[in-house]
Formats: sequence, structure tokens, C-alpha cells
Amino acid sequence: MAATDFNAGPVSVREIETLVVIALRHLPEADAALVIALQAVGISAAPDPGQVLGHNPWAIWRSPSEVILLATHREHADSAVAAMIDTRVACAVDQSNGVFALELQGPQLDDLLLRLVDSRSLPRSPGTASRARLADITITLVRHESDRLWMLAERPQAHYLMNWLNHVGATLET
Repeated sequence: MAATDFNAGPVSVREIETLVVIALRHLPEADAALVIALQAVGISAAPDPGQVLGHNPWAIWRSPSEVILLATHREHADSAVAAMIDTRVACAVDQSNGVFALELQGPQLDDLLLRLVDSRSLPRSPGTASRARLADITITLVRHESDRLWMLAERPQAHYLMNWLNHVGATLET
């Protein structure tokens, strides 16, 4: 969707149109089932808080009972979903249609984000992720490189989120 590709000041913003988002939820007694599901997609362990493991798919810690699996192709996540099917205290929930994902990139990325989210919730180094509040909505930030990250939000918030990025981006010097 070309309409979502824009510059927020010096930061380029583009929609990630094909992103599979699977929530792997589990009760404490199903920790082993979570690890088996992650191993099915080539990730050897569950991520720790703030940690991103893997590379397409990526596993992101969301809470003590939830890991989010992100992938750019469905087949990269299907094995994890299949591994969770027969587990009574764990499940895989496909959230792909409900998530709006943006890739933000540029040397002033952190300057932009620090005007939108609390500085303590900003993932600073590659391979880290966090949940944050941005203008009263919850987002997930996934840092891939020092000047590139993904921002995930609920799809109904897309227009609101893009308006905020445009508004704050206009305050940055190019």
C-alpha cells in the first residue's frame, strides 16, 4: 500500500505488508511446549525479556506467558503453530490480520521515537524489543539495526499512528 510509505521528517516509514504474527501463549507448566514450538522453526530457546531471537522468524518476549513469533512468510511460522496444536495448556493465535506493521529507518530514528515514547521503553540495541505507549496506544518496537526498527500496532490504529509519525516527524530537522 504505497499510501503508507512516507517520510516522517528525516525518517522513512513504510508499511510491512506481509508479516505473519503468531502469539504463542502458554501456562507456566507448558514452558517445554513453547521451546519445542520455537525449535520447530529453528529458534533454540525462549527469549528473555526484551530479547529478540532468530532471523525470520523472530521470537520476541512479550510477557511471562507469551512470545510473539514474527515471520515474513507463512511457512516460516507454520511449524511452530503445528507444534502447539496438541498442547492443552498452550496455544498459537494468528494475529496477522489484526496487526499493522511499519518499518522506520533513518539516522534520526531515535530522535523521532523519543518524542513519541518514554525513553525507558525504547529498545536501543539490535536484537532487542519492547512494548511502549505511543499517544495512548500500545505498540511493540523491534530493533533490527541501530537506524532501523519495526513498529507494530493494532490495525485499527493505523491512521492515528501515521498521523502522529507525520506530526512529530515535521518537527525534526532534516
